[in-house]
This record gives sequence, structure tokens and C-alpha cells, in this order.
Amino acid sequence: MTSEPTEPAGPPPAIRAWMERLTVPHAYDPETGFIAARETIELPPLLADAPPLDEALAEAERDGRLVIAFATADRCAPCQQYKKDALNDPRVLARLADPRLLATHVEVDRRPELAQEHLGSLAIPMSYALRDGQRVATLRGQRTPEELLAWLEALLAG
Repeated sequence: MTSEPTEPAGPPPAIRAWMERLTVPHAYDPETGFIAARETIELPPLLADAPPLDEALAEAERDGRLVIAFATADRCAPCQQYKKDALNDPRVLARLADPRLLATHVEVDRRPELAQEHLGSLAIPMSYALRDGQRVATLRGQRTPEELLAWLEALLAG
């Protein structure tokens, strides 16, 4: 008795639902279960030109500022969606320019040692608030501009 070859399994329902919300080009990788990006969204200059995470932490400690660090990866479709929607939103950028904050970005595939050492994780997409080198808050996953703004406002009010 011969068995018919089976079609590769598509994404599980929860992943499929997530993929339907993405507007950036992407594909499901059945081997890893990962939603892979087919396009890389540019970071805004505020983040693209920011000091690397380790330098941002040292600078913020000297100045008494809160570091807001965004961890993403070029290969990650939800990360690219986060960049497209929230990290390039003018309202978010205006809030990140607050003199009490120092925003930075770490691309975890290019700088895994920075992410692991200072954030304790390679999880993506993630947003971290750090004071004096210590994590004080974490925002997990891709967020809307409104969700990110609410988180930042709560941190500043805190």
C-alpha cells in the first residue's frame, strides 16, 4: 500500500490570523513556524542614527534619562509591520524625542550579544524601558502607534 504525498501543512489558525493582519510582504516558513519578512522597512532617523544600545545606556545613565530600546530583526514580518506602523508614526517619534528619553534600536540578528547582555533576550519584536542599565518595563510584540504611545505616556508619568 502506497501513501499519497501530503501537502505541507499551512500555518496554524492563530498564525494564519496574525498573517492576515500584516500588510508588509511576508511568507510562512513551515520548517521554523516563523512569519518571514519579504521587505525591510527603514527605521526613522531618530532610531537609525541613535547610538548603539550599549552606548545609549551609558549616555542615558550620565544624563539621567530613560532608554527606550526596540528589538527587531530584518527577517521578522511582525517586526517590519511594527516599524511601518508604530516606529515611523509621527506622534510616536515626537514622544520619543522627549528629552527625558533616549530611543535606540537593536537588530538582534546583527547584534545578538548586545540584546542578550543588556536586554536578556533575543525575542522580537520587543520594546524595553531601561533605567541605569536595568529593565524597568517591557512591551511585548508588535503594537499599534496608540498602544506604544500609551506605554510611553505611562512610563513618563510613572
